[in-house]
Amino acid sequence: DNNNEEAALAKILEEERHVPTTNITMLVALFVVVLFINLMKGGGAFESLIGIECGGIGFWLSNALMLVWIILVSIRARSYLVQRYYEKQRVHYVYVEGDIQWDSKATIVYPLVCMLAGFFAGMFGIGGGIVKGPLMLAMGVHPAVSSASSACMILFTSFTATTSFVVFGLLNMQYAAVCLCLGFGATIVGQLGLAFLMKRYQRNSYIAFSIGVVVLLSAILMTIQGLVSLAEQDNDEAVDDTGGGGVCGVSSH
Repeated sequence: DNNNEEAALAKILEEERHVPTTNITMLVALFVVVLFINLMKGGGAFESLIGIECGGIGFWLSNALMLVWIILVSIRARSYLVQRYYEKQRVHYVYVEGDIQWDSKATIVYPLVCMLAGFFAGMFGIGGGIVKGPLMLAMGVHPAVSSASSACMILFTSFTATTSFVVFGLLNMQYAAVCLCLGFGATIVGQLGLAFLMKRYQRNSYIAFSIGVVVLLSAILMTIQGLVSLAEQDNDEAVDDTGGGGVCGVSSH
């Protein structure tokens, strides 16, 4: 039994030295299917390639199918994580600082909290990474892992959200071009600056501090923007500016 446990432990340690290609494949598959359904069902400014009418039964069935796919992948991921947790328990795996023990409770609580964070992030128009970065720090995740994980999530969530805005005709391309350049440039400066500080001072607290500053600035700017919007226009004007308040957004006709 001891030999079997040692062999199983050695196998787990060896697997965790490499990039988990199976997990990445599952994540990419989730993203591709959601993106495909998003484009196929179309919207107010982007006609469906398979004839789905925006706001019709097919439109809502497509959204339901997307939700079912996400739930199925989430259930599969939870099953894998729980099974992995018990395997590690059996071979007396020693967790390093910042590791999350994905037991039966954690695989329910943390995804629900992240889902709630994503809901409010979408409602208030902020990036999900701004919410999930501090959340992972609160979970005890290493700052460097938290920062990298947030950046990875933003790649998928932001791209998917952007396609939704495009098909519904809610994306201002002029703003998008400017914001893309600003975001790309600011990201390069931030990464190089943080890498320099980390290399020179070897302090992970800089990562946590930078996340905190971004969250604080976002809260302040969101408050200012909200107050300015309320002062400049009433609800009717806001609907006119966005091209209509319906679920199909701006019409392509």
